[in-house]
Parts: sequence; C-alpha cells; structure tokens
Amino acid sequence: MCWPWYRVVPEAPATPRRLGVAYALCVALGLLGAHRFYLGHHGLGVAYALLTVVGLASASWGIGFLFGALVLLLLLLDLLRLPGLVRRANGQYWTD
Repeated sequence: MCWPWYRVVPEAPATPRRLGVAYALCVALGLLGAHRFYLGHHGLGVAYALLTVVGLASASWGIGFLFGALVLLLLLLDLLRLPGLVRRANGQYWTD
C-alpha cells in the first residue's frame, strides 16, 4: 500500500449541479468559461475568459485565430467530458 492511505473526497455542493444547465452554459457562454464557473472550476473559467479576450484583442495582428482555435478545441473536449465533470462536481465518484 502506498502513501497516502486515505483518499480525500470533497463534499458535494449544497445544490446539485444539473447536466442540462451545464450544457446550456457551455453552448451559450462557453467562450467565457461560464460552464466551468458553474461547476466550481473557477481557475479554468478565468483561463477560458482570458484566452477569449486575448484572442479578440490580438485578432487585428493576425494571431487571434490561434487563441480562438484553442478555446474552441477546449470547448469541444468539454462537451464530450461534461457528464463526468457534472458527476464529479456533485461528489459522485466511481468506486472500486
């Protein structure tokens, strides 16, 4: 057995997160990271918003598409991973 011998499991939020709301936020306001804020991933929400703002600000220099492509790729990945992210935000983990 390796260290640590226990697993710290964060508590579930007071109000459970809903998959439909997470999908709606991802589709409508995903470029600003609204779905990540909703799930409690505030750092990633800020990262999405910053990448979007920097991409829009640098669009006139011709490099904004790189930031936009990165954010769109992350959004597509999030759309696939959203059910698991919602389960994890609600404190539901796979147990062995």
